[in-house]
Amino acid sequence: MTKGCDVKPENITFGGRGQEPGKFKRYGFNGGFGVAVSADNEVFVTDRDNKRVQVFSMNGTYLRLFPTVVPGESMAMFPYSVALDVEPGYLWVLGKGHYEPWKHHIEYKGHVVQYSKNGQPIKKFDVSLSPYYHVIAMDVRNNKVIMGNSGTITMFDPNGSRFLSSEVRTDYGIGGVISDKEGNILLTDGYKTVQKYNQSGIKVLEFGTYGKAKGQLDYPKGICLDSSGHIIVANTYNHRVDMFTRQGEFVRTIVDIKSPWGIAMGPCGELVVTSSETEIVTIIPRHMVGP
Repeated sequence: MTKGCDVKPENITFGGRGQEPGKFKRYGFNGGFGVAVSADNEVFVTDRDNKRVQVFSMNGTYLRLFPTVVPGESMAMFPYSVALDVEPGYLWVLGKGHYEPWKHHIEYKGHVVQYSKNGQPIKKFDVSLSPYYHVIAMDVRNNKVIMGNSGTITMFDPNGSRFLSSEVRTDYGIGGVISDKEGNILLTDGYKTVQKYNQSGIKVLEFGTYGKAKGQLDYPKGICLDSSGHIIVANTYNHRVDMFTRQGEFVRTIVDIKSPWGIAMGPCGELVVTSSETEIVTIIPRHMVGP
């Protein structure tokens, strides 16, 4: 076991709807409940309609929050997704300047902002966003910021210059994105599949079928990898989180949770899951996550 890792006997839950510290507020169902875990076991959660990121310990204790201020802008943004930077002590947040969830075929002004872990805005670059489904991840191997927006994957250098952009086949827009140790990009298509692309944007793996049975997917969103490379998927409309091998073979259901959305692995092997329906965050201990 990793040094400094506590053994947690059962699930820890926190959150719920509200505006006070430790609570979350979101109108509608279109995202904004992303999560990331730092190497020192701090949990960062995007609190979209309160326009802030909240930080918790791995025991579910509220630690602090910071408003998602955009450098050079007069208003805070609505944060949708969060990823830890390659450099310790920093994180990236993807957000939108205005939140209008039901208007289609409109591009919105978005921002990718780097913050210190205490919430100090460091720098930003601007992006155009579709009305919904915006996710961010970090390619740790190559130090690139990965953005999923509708049906497009874009990779940026940390200074905001576009490195690579690739259209992917999705029915409902990219629901979640993550990068593996080799620099490949894995994503959920928001409908029924998980897809994997190499660094040249070529698809090298696709798996998943629509349905309610074991191993089938319905509206998959968040995606993450454990230390062994297992693929973990928030199977949102099936109300469970499922594990697959790196080849896409179903292993098992880790946990049943109402409408799981964002998921992230902690350094000690815990799994953190946000629920878009209940506004609850659940921390699942390591012994309940492993295959």
